[in-house]
Amino acid sequence: MEARVGGAPVDEESGLLPRPSAAGRRQASGAPRSPPPPAVWPTVDGPLGLPLEEAEGHARRFFLWGFACLPMLWAINCCYFWPVLRSPATSSPAAFSPIRPYVVRSAIGFTIFSLVLVTWSATFIIGGERLFGPVWNDLVMYNVADKLGISGFMG
Repeated sequence: MEARVGGAPVDEESGLLPRPSAAGRRQASGAPRSPPPPAVWPTVDGPLGLPLEEAEGHARRFFLWGFACLPMLWAINCCYFWPVLRSPATSSPAAFSPIRPYVVRSAIGFTIFSLVLVTWSATFIIGGERLFGPVWNDLVMYNVADKLGISGFMG
């Protein structure tokens, strides 16, 4: 089914702006017209995503909940608002200015979290008993069953 807006068919699948029909166009009077500026969408899913009015609230919530030991929300914030993150601050649309601080700070927070996690895991993987000495047996989790005496029934 083809919907019409202002006499022009609408692309129902994407919900974008109506396509101008050839019959509905007027011929330019000599001067070439410049194309309209592209639509600005703060989210990766374009017009199907959040409107600009709601985007700031969501970006703020993702950023703040990332501090509640959920740093993966910072990664989601960066991915979801990728158009805001990748546009340079000097040339990004004015509509991105309230969203941008939350997305950039989420990127910084996730980067720091990732570096700490990789450093911590590399310390345990590479260092092991050579690095920690006899304390290593208290730090590792794979010998908990032996410590509690519940591994004898496994054969």
